Amino acid sequence: MEDYAGRILAGRYRLPLPPSDEYEPAETRAFDTRSGQEVLVRQVPLPEIVDAELVDGEAGGYAAQAPRPPHRSGPGGGPAGELPAVRRAIAAAQAAASVPDHPRLDQVFDVFAEGGSLWIVSELVPARPLAALLAEEPLTPYRAAEVASDVLTALRVLHAHGWTHRNITVRTVLICDDGRVVLTGLAAGAAEDALCGYDPVPPEDDDPPAEDAWGTPASP
Repeated sequence: MEDYAGRILAGRYRLPLPPSDEYEPAETRAFDTRSGQEVLVRQVPLPEIVDAELVDGEAGGYAAQAPRPPHRSGPGGGPAGELPAVRRAIAAAQAAASVPDHPRLDQVFDVFAEGGSLWIVSELVPARPLAALLAEEPLTPYRAAEVASDVLTALRVLHAHGWTHRNITVRTVLICDDGRVVLTGLAAGAAEDALCGYDPVPPEDDDPPAEDAWGTPASP
């Protein structure tokens, strides 16, 4: 617990103290005081002024409504989580988190708004981002093919459940200590899309795809 002496989020997630010469990182370990487990917390900053209803209905699926004064998420403007745009972002991230567990995808445990930011709590994967590995040396062609294959497996799972991952970068592709690859960032990307006025959540499918023992959609 000495490692987690920083602020507490949502009354349960205790953050480490940031270095004295740095701001709090956008992504950090945290300690869940309820479960007793270490988790990963990602921060999605909210716009200073959120105009919750003035979105283009043709841009991404949220119908435009009558103009309203801008909603402020700062002091005196009420809790950020009460703003319609923020509620949509939370709902989008929660929907992304409902994708069935798969060894090539990270698990998201919690989503909430606090202190002018959206926070996404997920499993702490023993891994390094692909960016860190590439900064040290290029991948061999064989290893690059392995990484690409694992990412494609993750995308097959998401596409089978109607999702499009718009947040694939060298930072959202994690290389685990055991060599496997885990794709992250779906929930954060969905929240950011919702904040921009798009609806990233796929329509519900009454006939879910058949899956193998690992949860990967079976080939036709």
